Amino acid sequence: MPVLRLDDADIHYDVQGEGAALLFCSATATHGDVWKFHQVPRFSRDHRVIIYDQRGTGDSVARSNDFSTRRLAADAAALLDHVDAGPAIVCGHSNGGRVAQMLTLDHPRQVAKLVLMSSGGASDGKGIPLSLCLELVEKGFDRHMREQCVENGFTKEWAAENAAELERYLAVRLAKPPSLEVFLRHVIAREDYNPAGRLKEISVPTLVIVGADEDHGDPGRMTHFKYAHALAREIPGAKLSILPRQGHYYYFSNPIDTNGVISEFIAAT
Repeated sequence: MPVLRLDDADIHYDVQGEGAALLFCSATATHGDVWKFHQVPRFSRDHRVIIYDQRGTGDSVARSNDFSTRRLAADAAALLDHVDAGPAIVCGHSNGGRVAQMLTLDHPRQVAKLVLMSSGGASDGKGIPLSLCLELVEKGFDRHMREQCVENGFTKEWAAENAAELERYLAVRLAKPPSLEVFLRHVIAREDYNPAGRLKEISVPTLVIVGADEDHGDPGRMTHFKYAHALAREIPGAKLSILPRQGHYYYFSNPIDTNGVISEFIAAT
């Protein structure tokens, strides 16, 4: 993979296809290879698809402790500049949705359209969630990551019926994990995100996607399902699409509907 060298990080990225630029931003501390299963093959047929490893994840290196959403958004903006790809359609999943929001707010000329897939929003807590701390102590980092991917990422029915596909996904998703310190710094930064009422400034066409069965999270705290409805209300003109019987990783478990919803949105706006 080619590398974008910044003052405090080396960002590894990949570009495939020709056409309007489409940038994918991954979830918390997640590398870009998760998009290679279904999104890169589909969208590179008619788009210039850009994926990358967030700083400190995959093959990307971080030389500072700044993993704030604003810093991650600046990385994405620098990458778009580096490959001369803006304004781009920006698709952010989970915490990558927060990055996509901040990219749109801080670098509006870089974004043509916005797709928020099970995106987070302003956190209703600070620091590392207690449930996460307890799980890491009880299970260890590797076991926590695997079980979190399975339990939050897919419905029980899909996981039971697609055991081989699930393992194929996990083999990539859990490969080249960040260090525990880098992971926790990403989590702390994620929990600190607060656009402070700025979402109304987003003026580009926006699609919000969420799985109907992913109303999970810490008791009493926001879930991706609730975030999706809040984002659709707060971003002017945003369209909300709910995928039935899907968990957090529907871009893998149901790529036909996921890619179809995104393609329809791109074509219609």
